[in-house]
Amino acid sequence: MKVILSGATGFIGGEVLNQALVHPAITSLVCLTRRALPEPASINPKVKAVILTDFLTYTPEILSQLEGAESCIWAMGAPAHRAPTIEDSRNVDIRYMLAAADAFTNSLAPPLKIQGKRFRFVLLGGMLACRDQNKALWFMQTTRKMKGEAENGLLVLQEKEESHLEVTITRPGGVVPKNTLMPNFLVASTSSIKIDELAAVLIEEAAAGANGTRTLECDDLRNRGRELLKRSREPRL
Repeated sequence: MKVILSGATGFIGGEVLNQALVHPAITSLVCLTRRALPEPASINPKVKAVILTDFLTYTPEILSQLEGAESCIWAMGAPAHRAPTIEDSRNVDIRYMLAAADAFTNSLAPPLKIQGKRFRFVLLGGMLACRDQNKALWFMQTTRKMKGEAENGLLVLQEKEESHLEVTITRPGGVVPKNTLMPNFLVASTSSIKIDELAAVLIEEAAAGANGTRTLECDDLRNRGRELLKRSREPRL
């Protein structure tokens, strides 16, 4: 199975990349990135890096390198307060993602329909995302509404009759290293999730997600991620 990944050089995307390299269902991983990938990913025959200078435009040349992909894990993004300006944050969180989803819907999804399949887009979002853009929020208003606006745009695209698109929206809380000293109960009580648990769910949704569009909250992600990792460590008969 061929999967597209954005954000592969980031904290969460890097863990997705590492797990995807050893996932048995993923035979080809195309990373959309601004810069070359580090080793060992860069020399892995399973990986192809497509260097983009403009994440708003997908030319026929770029789309030809994505041909045959069945899903995308969109792991690009950052909290609004870390961006130089709000417009920069909107570009990363909303415009880049929607440009990709639209391009994949128009170019990659139609061939899958012939096979009785739909293209699956897995979005790394954030906890407490607010889809109601008119709602008054007491804290983190900009980030939460921006995440909600991104979700709304993706769902509008998915709801088009001819889109042949399925969407998984994930809403993790705080993401902590997999070797954190925090005990599991504290990770859960602080609405956090270990990075390997989150990556495991993102990959599973892309590689073997059930039919239908859905939103997964942090508790669901954590519980499912732990189960997936436990299952992956069990000896195969």
